[in-house]
Amino acid sequence: MSKFARITIVAVTVAVFLVALATAITDPAGDGAQALALHRQLATGSLILAVASALALGIAIGRDAPTPKAPVVTQCPAAAMSSAESEFLANMSHELRTPLNAVIGFAELILSEIHGPVSDRRYADYIRHIRTGGEQVLAMVDATLDLSQLAAGQFDLQPSRVEPWATIEVCTQAVAAQAAAAKIELVVRPSIAPAVAADPQRLNQALINLLSNAIKFTPPGGRVSIGATVRDDAIAFEVTDTGIGMTPDQIDIAKLPFRMIENCMTRRHSGIGLGLPLAERLVRLQGGELRIDSRAGSGTSVTATLPAHGDTP
Repeated sequence: MSKFARITIVAVTVAVFLVALATAITDPAGDGAQALALHRQLATGSLILAVASALALGIAIGRDAPTPKAPVVTQCPAAAMSSAESEFLANMSHELRTPLNAVIGFAELILSEIHGPVSDRRYADYIRHIRTGGEQVLAMVDATLDLSQLAAGQFDLQPSRVEPWATIEVCTQAVAAQAAAAKIELVVRPSIAPAVAADPQRLNQALINLLSNAIKFTPPGGRVSIGATVRDDAIAFEVTDTGIGMTPDQIDIAKLPFRMIENCMTRRHSGIGLGLPLAERLVRLQGGELRIDSRAGSGTSVTATLPAHGDTP
């Protein structure tokens, strides 16, 4: 694909997102419930078209990716395919971030009412939905990009001294709203584990993924807890829930990228099946291990263990 064609597709994607925003903030053509319903359908249709345009951009980039050359003696066909897939994911993620950031930015600008108030508060609600949808898609894009960088060995860590109790506090605050909306009790167990050498951003990312998954797969009224303890020569961050649990075969599936266990809970939540695989890879990259203990119908316990003997600058 030429540079001009790629720029054109990105421009079209941004334009369609802006059409979705414009549709959300303009007045309905007429009064009454029927006109309002039609207006909502137009806004929803525009947003769906915008997301479809973004996906079309990623597919176009994937089809345009150069065909891998015949593997040399030191590279098998499977390795060449893996390299091509990683390159495709990285290219697609980079291209999608630009229009998504534009959509989120314009939505936040309108919600701030910096150029004047929104005439009807219902339009503000529509824009919030657009912003939330954009943020969800951007989170998926970021996760895909992280996974591709990990697969390509291009993921750099910045280790520092990390206090487990502080990490847990940050992570629970990040998922507090999600837990409240799902009517899940979020509990922080007392943590007296000493500091550990880790990349704080990536450790937080892994634990937030685990907490978010636990909340997703726990029915309303359930409980999700997190704590840190010392186990032998390691620091263990443990996330437990009273959710639906998994069988051994389901655990194996859940640990694979882009694979999702088919059940009533997965159909209620968005996602592309990267939360747990990405968390496991981030923990392993820091010299740790991820262990999953679960039984169908009896909840799940996921433990991220990091070595306690690392130097803590």
